[in-house]
Amino acid sequence: MMILDGLPYSVLVTEDGPAEAARIVARRGAACVVVFDRRIASRAAAVRAALEAQSVRVLGERGLAAGERRKTLRSATDVMHWLTSLRVERGTLLLAVGGGTLTDLAGFVAATYLRGLAWLPVATTVLGMVDAAIGGKTGVDLPEGKNLVGAFWDPVAVIGDLGALDTLPRRQRSTGMAEIVKSGIIGDPALFEAIERRGMRALDAGSIGAAARVKIAIVAADPRDSGARAALNLGHTIGHALEAASLFRMSHGETVAVGLRAAGMLAMGEGLWSKAEQARLLRALTKCRLPVHFEGLSVDAVVEALGRDKKRVDGEMRFVLPVKVGEVRVGVRVNAASVRAVIERCGSPPTADGTA
Repeated sequence: MMILDGLPYSVLVTEDGPAEAARIVARRGAACVVVFDRRIASRAAAVRAALEAQSVRVLGERGLAAGERRKTLRSATDVMHWLTSLRVERGTLLLAVGGGTLTDLAGFVAATYLRGLAWLPVATTVLGMVDAAIGGKTGVDLPEGKNLVGAFWDPVAVIGDLGALDTLPRRQRSTGMAEIVKSGIIGDPALFEAIERRGMRALDAGSIGAAARVKIAIVAADPRDSGARAALNLGHTIGHALEAASLFRMSHGETVAVGLRAAGMLAMGEGLWSKAEQARLLRALTKCRLPVHFEGLSVDAVVEALGRDKKRVDGEMRFVLPVKVGEVRVGVRVNAASVRAVIERCGSPPTADGTA
């Protein structure tokens, strides 16, 4: 087990997430409620058994339909009504078992119900382990855009449940690699080089821990997203627009992969990023079986979705762009015509030399 420090809570990367979760809840001496992604009912059953072994009082458990389309205020309200039916008190801990959309939703419920419940995410996807569950950001989507409603609410700990990776279909394992590639570009050249060499074979406890450390370091320096934390949005600005324009048919990891290509192209246009580095990025994404272009989407729809991004400053889009592997620049202004041209280009495969 790896214990990663640097935040007000620990991040644990372990093969036995259920046992660690049960030990944490038992030490607190609190009753708990459990919400989980219905698709991983077997892992939720393992959590239930571990809680029983530690004599933890479980007031109730609820399987949820997870996914970006279900990460809504209505879903959050349904969970809150359920908590009310259980007569949950402020001392109760909410235990969330699932991927990033599930922990985003559960964390938002924990932040707002009774003005705040303790909560513990057990991340069961690559995306959840290296990104979504770490950092205290919780939230739900509105029809107008992603994560427009939310709160900062730190968990008591974060558990990356490596044992749950076996429950994931191949596509989810692959798309989670987009966040690991992103982490390497932001702050860990050795991690990026490992992915260049090994592709999907680099998905292991070491790469998950390394990517988590990149996020922990940035969150520790900017816990409330007022500056440096923006680096974590590399590939996400255009990526989120692609998610919205596709009505979430493209997964988060797939859109981030295309968004990373787009960020590299914008950076080349600004003279920040070399063609050689762009070629490396595209090769790494391809080795991880990630898409580097989108299909069947209107460029106008993507541009419109981009205009609703919550991170606009004075009505203007700012981008995180790569400078070299291991370094990015935040808050870069790029003219609208250049952005549209890059989005149009990302509707087609890269050029033969792998640079655009």
